[in-house]
Amino acid sequence: MKIDSIFEVIRGSLYSVKYEHEDKDEFARVFNEWSDVEFLGNFFDTHINDLQSGFYGNITSDEAIEITIDESDELEDELLHIAEIGKTDDYDTLQLLFKPLNKNEYKIKDNQKSKVYGLESKSWLRIYAIRISKNCFVISGGAIKLTETMNEREHLLKELRKLEITKQYIIDNSLSDEDDLENFITEQL
Repeated sequence: MKIDSIFEVIRGSLYSVKYEHEDKDEFARVFNEWSDVEFLGNFFDTHINDLQSGFYGNITSDEAIEITIDESDELEDELLHIAEIGKTDDYDTLQLLFKPLNKNEYKIKDNQKSKVYGLESKSWLRIYAIRISKNCFVISGGAIKLTETMNEREHLLKELRKLEITKQYIIDNSLSDEDDLENFITEQL
């Protein structure tokens, strides 16, 4: 898997990678999948044992589809809203939504692997990104996480690989702040 380009979702704050041989950047891919009833039906049918393992209660695939569509709409709106207002408000930034991927990391650092949860408690939605600054993140992907760790399912292991690929791409291209990203995107055109 190789990155083809980086796209601007919200100029100066939210970016998304596009991988070679993919039609869409990851921000668009994730939110399109999470609003696609057929995709979600297949996903929840395939992972029905994880869905009904007890953590989320006794939930059907149809209920999970409805929850996912509603929650993904809310999450997308919140990400876009915070990305925009975080450009001028030092308090309401993307860093309030994104948390370090590793729960044992308490210090914020450059190029940190990060995640944002869906907005509901017990959300299975995840967006994965690399932190550039408190209001600048590059999305590497996203997934529905129904298991305790990411090491238990292939689709989650793929997201871990995408995070590492994105982090290395950012380092290799010296993309250390919003200006670097903007200049890089301009050069891609």
